Amino acid sequence: MPESRKRAKKPQENKEPVYKNPLKKRWGRIVIIVLVFGFLLGTIAATIFGLFQLF
Repeated sequence: MPESRKRAKKPQENKEPVYKNPLKKRWGRIVIIVLVFGFLLGTIAATIFGLFQLF
């Protein structure tokens, strides 16, 4: 078929990812570190308080 033509490709749009990894940014790492230290200190404080109540 000499009269047939190929379809023209539409220009690709740059799509932003829906989910961004927070560890890729500096502020994300800082927030994760603060949360981890808070969890650890809370666990240690709860353990000490529990031992204090036990005795």
